[in-house]
Amino acid sequence: MTFGAGPDDEFVADEQPAEALWQRRSFWVHALESARHKPGWVRVQRFYTANTAAQIASDLRSAHRRTPDRVRVKGVLPGERWDARWGVSPEGPNGQYAVWVRYLGRHK
Repeated sequence: MTFGAGPDDEFVADEQPAEALWQRRSFWVHALESARHKPGWVRVQRFYTANTAAQIASDLRSAHRRTPDRVRVKGVLPGERWDARWGVSPEGPNGQYAVWVRYLGRHK
């Protein structure tokens, strides 16, 4: 079978995957889960505009003040405290910014 020969060749009829295999998780769910297990600061492996990086860092720092249904970054668990900073990405393209996070534990 040759792929890309026509518009119908890009898709193959199939059954829907089992529900357990079809779980979509946000990038931030994975990133924060990883950061919980690392001591100190970790840099998130994505590039952002200055405004977006600043907003994400602010949202993470203030997440513990919000009710769980109002947290703005997926992956933050109830009662967690995070510190976050943003700045010019050390290895990204010019004009791109990075976010650094540090897990501070659970707030009681």
